[in-house]
Amino acid sequence: MSTPSRSALAEAATDAVTTPGSATVLKPLEVAGFWAAVALPFLYLPLVVAGPSSSAEQTALVVMVLAHVVALVLGHRHRAD
Repeated sequence: MSTPSRSALAEAATDAVTTPGSATVLKPLEVAGFWAAVALPFLYLPLVVAGPSSSAEQTALVVMVLAHVVALVLGHRHRAD
């Protein structure tokens, strides 16, 4: 296993210092929101196609669509750096 070069460590330290604390906290939420927005349609699309037949299925569909909207809002700024 190789050790990172001194310049890579210095660069990481500089990024940590220049990155605002709020960005450090929000980044995991952006990543989670992005991937949730990608995955959620695979969960609720079959329910949309089959049509919700009970009130529990209707509630689940509404909750999943609302969760998808929240995930889109949280993850819309995610960039793969």
